[in-house]
Amino acid sequence: MTRSDMAAYIQEKMKCTKVQSTLAAYYAVEFLLNAVASGERVELRGFGTFSTVERKERKSNLGFTVPSAKIVKFKESEALKRLLENNGVKQNE
Repeated sequence: MTRSDMAAYIQEKMKCTKVQSTLAAYYAVEFLLNAVASGERVELRGFGTFSTVERKERKSNLGFTVPSAKIVKFKESEALKRLLENNGVKQNE
């Protein structure tokens, strides 16, 4: 799915114009990107939580050093876990 799909869904649900729904989808994604990029924890109840964590420097199996880096972490909500399980999607444990 794409941001355009999100905009089409918003347009259908809200009975608004395509321009309004496209802007709503754009601003929602922009909000998430900016918040996570600035290190904030973003919780969307019923969906999950986005956060950043520092991954430590480590040695690879090939002997070179992989530098430390900030990475994005996503923790799904219990509601999303149940929905995925009911749809036959296996979770990484």
